[in-house]
Amino acid sequence: MHLKDGVKLSDLINKAKLCKDDVYYKTDEGDVLNLKSLLTQLLLQTIANSDSSLYAGGQILCNKEDECIHFSEYAKNEED
Repeated sequence: MHLKDGVKLSDLINKAKLCKDDVYYKTDEGDVLNLKSLLTQLLLQTIANSDSSLYAGGQILCNKEDECIHFSEYAKNEED
């Protein structure tokens, strides 16, 4: 699921904490980071503080149940 523009990183991290399985953020360059990892959270927060558009183009990878329940509001529309 690709992220739409304007998603708050803190919202993503809070939603990831609610998921039963791991939740991953995949960058445009192909790096995969676990959103439940404190190191990843700190790294992404540092990036967001400098330029939030840097993480906006990424993807959220999780099981389908968690995607539907927790992340559907952050999904980029297919037309975008």
